[in-house]
Amino acid sequence: TFCCRSGSYGYQWEIHPFSEGTHQWALESFAAVAKYPSAQIATQDVFRSGAIKSATDFQIYEEVAGLPGLDFAYTDTTSVYHTKNDKMELLQPGSLQHSGENMLAFLLHAASSPKFMKDAHQAKQDSTEQKKAIFFDILGKYMVVYPQRLATMFHNSIIFQSLLIWGTSLLMGGRPGLVSFGISCLSIILTLIFSIFLPVVVAFALPHICPFPVPFVGNPWLVIGLFGSPALLGAFIGQHFGFILLKRHIQEVHSRTKPGLTGNTMDYIVGLEAERWIFKSGFVQWLIVLILGTYLKVGASYIALIWLVSPAFAYGLMEATLTPVRSPKQLKVFTLVLALAVPVMSSAGLFIRLVDVMVGSIVRADRNPGGLPDWLGNVVVAVAIAIVVSFTFVYLLSYVHISG
Repeated sequence: TFCCRSGSYGYQWEIHPFSEGTHQWALESFAAVAKYPSAQIATQDVFRSGAIKSATDFQIYEEVAGLPGLDFAYTDTTSVYHTKNDKMELLQPGSLQHSGENMLAFLLHAASSPKFMKDAHQAKQDSTEQKKAIFFDILGKYMVVYPQRLATMFHNSIIFQSLLIWGTSLLMGGRPGLVSFGISCLSIILTLIFSIFLPVVVAFALPHICPFPVPFVGNPWLVIGLFGSPALLGAFIGQHFGFILLKRHIQEVHSRTKPGLTGNTMDYIVGLEAERWIFKSGFVQWLIVLILGTYLKVGASYIALIWLVSPAFAYGLMEATLTPVRSPKQLKVFTLVLALAVPVMSSAGLFIRLVDVMVGSIVRADRNPGGLPDWLGNVVVAVAIAIVVSFTFVYLLSYVHISG
């Protein structure tokens, strides 16, 4: 087993295990003893997809000799990686220290473990699929590692249960429920379209109004104001259109089925029911992502699983009505907190890191400065941020329409 450290100077870092498959025994050893475990299979998925125009020294061991191992890479200031601007001055105090502590602990543990040779031999005997593992860290304090086979079985189970619950719910709701479901799905599409549209407009305008066509290269946090804010506004606008369509449909249904409701009471109940459908539309979008990720065997599918299961559990525990006769109530703030606590803790750091990596990749993609359009990098970053915003804010935005 080989360990390789590469990347530009910086403090935050990630682990990219490369081999014919991600060897679970090596990952588990690292997770057991690393003091600051930072590992994301999502980064490995992005790297292997070819989106990052770069390579590591360890790939020689992998591609030529087929050797397993762990490949470590720094992720701060990736825009200077493999350029003349990569200098020692960018090295932050403690960056080598904390990675060195992890590396030393891992090597001592692996070398002294009586299971080392046995596990290594077993890893060689196993098939590529058996060697794969899913791994991610939680706030850099704890690392989760489990086999790809277990992930596939668990994902399939959640998908089957979700489809069963949705099918039963729509069957009980009849045609009105089916139409409401369709409008909810439409709200997802509108949210994504508007969320992408506004930041893309900003991306095209930046080269014309700013002396620096890509101003966020020096400070990636600028993308929050440049693209994150327009994306959030666009997501709200698109979702609100879906909310209005839902209200019209539900009001039409209630006017036929509940003629006793009139005036403000009707508007209030219709708004609450539309709000619930918008919240539940988040389940649909993450279920679709989970199905696609599981089918394509994407390691980062666990993100969709967390963003589906945690909010669904919170909604079922705090908000679900067991009978259609019962009038809907306003969504509780505690439901939102309970729904988003685990997803945010498990993936917020990942999204922040990926933005930094993406910015650096855009810089390195322009091998001949000036050869690519000035707006291209802006558009790529804008679209990526818009997708993240529209998917992760779907539950929060559902509260804004009437609950505030």
